[in-house]
Amino acid sequence: MKKLFSTLIAALALTCATASAQALISSYFLDNSQLRNRLNPAFAPRSNHFGLPVISNTGMGLYGNIGPADFLYPKNGTLYTFLNKNVTVEEFASRLAKNPGIDMDLNTEILNFGFYTNPGCYWSFDMGLQLNASVGVPHDLFIFLKQGMSQASNTYSLSGFNVFADANIYAAIGHSRDLSNLVPGLSIGAKVKFLASLASVGMDLGKSSLQLSEDAWKVNVDATGTIAAPYIKMTTPSEPGTLPSFAFDQSKISPAGFGFAVDLGAAYRLSIGSVVDGLTFSFSALDLGAIFYKASNVQRLVSKNSASYIGFNDIAIGEDANFDQMIEGLKNDFLKLADFEEVASENLALSACPKVFAGVEMPFVHDKMSVGLLYSGKFGRRQTINELTLSYNLNPCKWFNLGVSWSFLNSWKTLGWVMELTPKAGVSFFVGSDYTFFQVMPKYNLPVEKLWTNTRFGLNLTLGSKHCK
Repeated sequence: MKKLFSTLIAALALTCATASAQALISSYFLDNSQLRNRLNPAFAPRSNHFGLPVISNTGMGLYGNIGPADFLYPKNGTLYTFLNKNVTVEEFASRLAKNPGIDMDLNTEILNFGFYTNPGCYWSFDMGLQLNASVGVPHDLFIFLKQGMSQASNTYSLSGFNVFADANIYAAIGHSRDLSNLVPGLSIGAKVKFLASLASVGMDLGKSSLQLSEDAWKVNVDATGTIAAPYIKMTTPSEPGTLPSFAFDQSKISPAGFGFAVDLGAAYRLSIGSVVDGLTFSFSALDLGAIFYKASNVQRLVSKNSASYIGFNDIAIGEDANFDQMIEGLKNDFLKLADFEEVASENLALSACPKVFAGVEMPFVHDKMSVGLLYSGKFGRRQTINELTLSYNLNPCKWFNLGVSWSFLNSWKTLGWVMELTPKAGVSFFVGSDYTFFQVMPKYNLPVEKLWTNTRFGLNLTLGSKHCK
């Protein structure tokens, strides 16, 4: 039984091997950053630009509240797994997150460009591809793998065992406006996004459980699933002992759903003739919207089954051996857990996963340097992430930006960095990471902290502008 669940967890992890991030929050306070208006549409770069396909803005990230240090324990020069007897149940349980899981995303821009029509009046257009996935594994399931049946009767909850994945194409039109003629220091911005879903799938075990007793081990499944893709059809098992099958119909390749979202942002810079001149407050709310799916493009699935293992009794020997029949019966019982039934579908609406940013920045040395504090909140399908980021930003000249950041508030604390070369006319380049781990286990070079990391890079053409200095 333990081996069965271990294999299942490994399989789920392998299906989600790629990842990405939307934008580098380390660039939020870099005044000359070419693409920081992805974080706040009120920000505008200092020149017109054209992005090279794909390589103009691409990132990937992996965000998990679990990591190697939760499952590997170096002791006395030897590396033990959490299943080893030298690692106690209490030691393992205290280190493991309450709701273990990993979120992943990949984002790349296929086309982007921006230009000024008047001083302080900036327009942008971008189109790209987003891939997102998340896997949640119950805390109790890991404890079961470690502890097994420690009492006469044990019950382990499988709530929190879920998998979500979606792929979207978006096209966005944005505008930033400097309103200093009305309110000195104020700028606002907005962006409208049109979304097309290529596919969205999800599975959640809900209130499923694993019950262990001296007489039998029983798995109760109360699972739900959703497949939103017109070209993919799941067929329930036709006979006991078989898995569901999937059919791919090329003639039905089309978007699974359509939607929209808006980004809103504002920034206000003080100029009151005092030591706090230049103090800037900013706020943005991104991806406020949803994707809508017609019922004809959605499959809703449910599974309410159970399977028991009571051991093998009365095994015949010789010509009457029935061991193979017992194995076959056990396999059929457990395959019933994957016996999803299709129920009536309805129109479906999924949130675009909004994000919120609120920052305050104080420049000094004639705006050559600054420090900033940024709050960010990200509301995903599996979890909500809140964090604070403290940044030090260096702008020795308008074509060079360097930022270093430290993110905290959550259980992980990581260092971020970004470097940008942004000439007013020429080739601009940026590369960086919001979450870089440096602490590793001695000898094994494995990260001590959680699997929380990302990276992003881009190459663009800057075309200058007569409306900016």
